Amino acid sequence: MRALVFKLLTALGLSILPGGAATLNASWNAPSDIPATAASYSATGNDINLTLNCIPAAAELTVIKNTGLAFIQGAFSNLSQGQAVALTFNAITYNFVANYYGGTGNDLVLVWSGARPFSWGGNRFGQLGDGTTTQRSAPVAVLQSGVLAGKTVFAVASGATHHLALCSDGTLAAWGYNAFGQLGDGTTTRRLAPEAVNQSGVLAGKRVVAVAAGNAFSLALCSDGTVAAWGFNYDGELGD
Repeated sequence: MRALVFKLLTALGLSILPGGAATLNASWNAPSDIPATAASYSATGNDINLTLNCIPAAAELTVIKNTGLAFIQGAFSNLSQGQAVALTFNAITYNFVANYYGGTGNDLVLVWSGARPFSWGGNRFGQLGDGTTTQRSAPVAVLQSGVLAGKTVFAVASGATHHLALCSDGTLAAWGYNAFGQLGDGTTTRRLAPEAVNQSGVLAGKRVVAVAAGNAFSLALCSDGTVAAWGFNYDGELGD
């Protein structure tokens, strides 16, 4: 039995520590490398070592490819959700942020630190988030001052005339048309720049891991599997 367990751990790139804990030794010789793949993965109580042996040209580095439906269980003791990670190769340091809900939605990935959204097109309601209502035929940066200052954006969602951003610290921002409260800031005032979504109430104490936007409503998936919704609800879009 011990030999079988050892083989399974070795296949996952794990080594045994005193006391029964395990360490995942994750390294990249190419940006496309995937150090570990599993249908069900528990990181709770384990450590992880990260080694970069290449230039990380990819948009993100995959640490664990989770082929199952469930989220990765827990987190490594030395790598929390949203934690800054600095990896060095050939004397150059590359800065990332850890995301246990990346990839296809339940993979552990390292995202470039400081990633931010750009937008273009119609802007009548400030949906481009650049502080204006000017139509743009080329990409412009969404304002990084205010609620997005110093944050890494993990994901964005686009509605008809509003947008949402999920940040690495679990906070949400929204901008654009807001006549039905789809920005979730407690008002019906349009926003030309990102505004914080109110995460009290049903979102209090929860971690949002994914966002989606419809015509005039917004959705958030939490790490406990619950879903929150706000905005237009004439046809029952909010599912309440």
